Amino acid sequence: MKRLLKIYSAITAVILAFAMSACSPVDKLYGVESSEPDNSKTEIASDYSYPNIMSADTIMPNYVDISLYDEENYADIYLGKKFKFNVSYDGSELTVPTTYKSITKKGWSFLENSQYDTDSMILAGETCETEFINENGVKITAFFYNSSKSSLKLSKCNIVKFRIENNNIYNPSSEYGDFNINGITNSMAITDITDTLGSPSHFYAVSENQYYLDYFISRDDRRNGITVYVDPTDDSITSIEFSFYK
Repeated sequence: MKRLLKIYSAITAVILAFAMSACSPVDKLYGVESSEPDNSKTEIASDYSYPNIMSADTIMPNYVDISLYDEENYADIYLGKKFKFNVSYDGSELTVPTTYKSITKKGWSFLENSQYDTDSMILAGETCETEFINENGVKITAFFYNSSKSSLKLSKCNIVKFRIENNNIYNPSSEYGDFNINGITNSMAITDITDTLGSPSHFYAVSENQYYLDYFISRDDRRNGITVYVDPTDDSITSIEFSFYK
């Protein structure tokens, strides 16, 4: 009996030895993170330059390349020093800067009961906002600016800015007329504005449904050349200004 057990034990040992020799050797590095790159994985291109998005605005990306703007929504974009105004409003050809004498020759006069007249004094460095009306009953807002170092009569100061409200699309009896300011017209949507003038130099959200787009003449003069007030909700222009201070 003991002899049979010894024989059985010997046979079992031989079988186990063959079985162990058939197994793969133990991987001593199993579970250890390798410092070598895994070439089997697809490499991500390292030369792609992602845009540096700084503006937090959520509406204007629908209309402009938002990566052009900094955290205050300014971009290094300008109309250019050679830019010239080409403005038509209710049949009148306008430009800035201009004079009181020039605009009255085009058929415009102070609105009745205006608080200003030609003899009103404007202090040095001050701006005076006035309203003019033409023979068609159409209005425009004008801004006189005294660029001198002493007070001047209003008639001696330049008109440096005009503003036109835009409510005549839905209101046939509107006091404001049709305009064309370097290709920008009453009925344009926001994308039409950027297609015509390009991306603005600056934009500002007054509220969710009231923005304005500033177009500066040059880096040296950030006073607005053209400012378009828009309603993103209606995708429309609410008013427009054009100016040149001199």
